Amino acid sequence: MPTLTAIERRVLGTLIEKSLTTPQNYPLSLNSLTNGCNQKSARDPETNYTENEVLETLQGLKRRSLATEFFGAGSRVSKWEEAFVANLGLSNEQAGVLAELMLRGPQTEGELRARASRMAAIPDLAALHKVLEELDTREEQLAKRLSDPNRSRGVVWTHTLYPEEEAPVAEEASASSRVTVRKVGPALEERLAALEARVTQLEQQLGVEPPVDS
Repeated sequence: MPTLTAIERRVLGTLIEKSLTTPQNYPLSLNSLTNGCNQKSARDPETNYTENEVLETLQGLKRRSLATEFFGAGSRVSKWEEAFVANLGLSNEQAGVLAELMLRGPQTEGELRARASRMAAIPDLAALHKVLEELDTREEQLAKRLSDPNRSRGVVWTHTLYPEEEAPVAEEASASSRVTVRKVGPALEERLAALEARVTQLEQQLGVEPPVDS
């Protein structure tokens, strides 16, 4: 399984996200993709990548057959789409969950279900568990549980695309999830994540560009 740098994860995650949430505007121009990478909503951490940085990343992904460049008839402006999902044979639900993990890093199951639902139908935690199990048990593992196996609430998951030096440590993530559960509890946590996802979805439906760093 190839590893991805932080900017590669952001670029691929954004391409997957936009293909699922705004397919009418996909593939993306370099400008639109850069804005999507740097938007303030549904991103952690916030970034301020330049178009040159994003283009260099796209060219690297293209060489690895993870992204594709298109030129429309009579157009000198290229557009880009990801090839990651098709290469791995992922469903929309699997792609949405993986993109969410790529865009915001490790998350609890409640957060992940609420946030990924804007990209694909994940009606409840049982549906999310099925998707996570599929990603976890693939021959090329794409997601894994960070929390203690005995934990039943506030369970944290991550993707497996990090370089070794960036990979989250299970014990640290588990301790963090315990703090989160004590502070807000899983029900409120999921409600807050759902509200956040709904705001992002409404922005997309209304054609409002999410704010980006200046």
